Amino acid sequence: YRRRLTPPANLLPRVLLKNQNLEIELINISEDDFYPNRFWAEIETDIIKHMEQEIVPYDDAPFELLNPSRIRYYFVLDSPPIDIGEYLIGDVIQIHIAPYVAVSNTAYVSWFKEPLNLSPFGENSTILTEGAEGILINGIRDDEFGHIRAVIFDFSKEIPGSVAVAERLFDIRKDITKTCTGSVRSSHSCKCNAGFEGNGVHCIDIDECTQGMPYHCLPKATCINTHGSYKCQCVDGYDGDGIYSCIDVDECVQHRDICNQDALCVNTLGSFLCVCQSGYFGDGKQCIAASVWTPWSPWSICTATCGSQNQMRIRMCTHPESGMRCEGPSAELQPCQEREPCPVNGQWSEWSPWSACSASCFGIKTRVRICDKPAPAYGGFMCSGPTEQSTNCGNGDCAVIGIWSSWTSWMPCPVTCGMSLVKRSRVCKELFPGNGVADCVGSNQEERSCGFPVRMRLF
Repeated sequence: YRRRLTPPANLLPRVLLKNQNLEIELINISEDDFYPNRFWAEIETDIIKHMEQEIVPYDDAPFELLNPSRIRYYFVLDSPPIDIGEYLIGDVIQIHIAPYVAVSNTAYVSWFKEPLNLSPFGENSTILTEGAEGILINGIRDDEFGHIRAVIFDFSKEIPGSVAVAERLFDIRKDITKTCTGSVRSSHSCKCNAGFEGNGVHCIDIDECTQGMPYHCLPKATCINTHGSYKCQCVDGYDGDGIYSCIDVDECVQHRDICNQDALCVNTLGSFLCVCQSGYFGDGKQCIAASVWTPWSPWSICTATCGSQNQMRIRMCTHPESGMRCEGPSAELQPCQEREPCPVNGQWSEWSPWSACSASCFGIKTRVRICDKPAPAYGGFMCSGPTEQSTNCGNGDCAVIGIWSSWTSWMPCPVTCGMSLVKRSRVCKELFPGNGVADCVGSNQEERSCGFPVRMRLF
């Protein structure tokens, strides 16, 4: 049977799906999480496939053999083995499950012999016995040392049948320290194996590295004591058995990504060097690109239709983080193809100083300017405005010259019969300012007669 952990299953509080169902976290591991039970992850593109029952019968081993897939993955959670102890070939070994896990009245136990390298589907496992809460090995053989797993099957209220609810893994180690004959262990019937010393019953490991080696290690190798023996291990940078050969390891071939991507690996005797490639500098572990000029940009476009113009091109100094400077200019100029000169409109020069006054009294002074800053050329316009300005001068010491204003209108005649006089007047105004009061020639008033003469009748 399999239990779906993705919707619509109601996940237990101890199971947490994360990262859009790409990760699963077991907050609290339970007995039935361990091998031989498995976790199965499969990438499904059809969302309808998820709309299934939470618990369904399934035989995944034949299914996997008939339907191999690169998007289906199995994960197993294995428990650490329980050490039973060291035994010699022919010893009697008895293992009971009860001290390690509780077994109900409805459960039964299957015992399996497993290889050290675990297989997800258990195809390399061998069934030793079923239904027994213990196992007896009467005279263990050499191939029976290693791992023995006891799997407890029991009923579940959710599943119509028995399933694996717990397991225990046991490790039976082979005693390699001695060899004995018969069933009695004594100094007469047992002797220590090579690499060990003692009275035959109790044998301890010999440290060949300090007490003497049958075959000495090479100068480029180190002696490492092992259980019952020793090994000569070549120092870093060398490979071999340490006794007859220690050959230099080409780290550049074995580890292609050992250096920075911008560095070259150079193998040396017993080691290697990382050298930055051309155009980079650094210690090989960190290579910084050297600053260099980029290619020149295209020349800018000449847009002028007349006259002269320059066109420019630029380049950039790359990798400013290097702290280096690029030699040479970052911009260049060159003249565009020569064209007809552009029209030049004339501009006035500054006014000249005023000329001397033409007379000490009521004179005239002038100043001039020239259209030459610049002068009009190539069809350009002339300057607009006058070339000369004039103004009065020399009036400070002159007498005041007056001029009469226009006569006012005649006053109305004051009589309707007879004769009378009427007047009109005028004012003397300054024609040119000077010192004194304006003086005009003539009178400022005129008189004349008005009315009609009266005829006298004689009687």
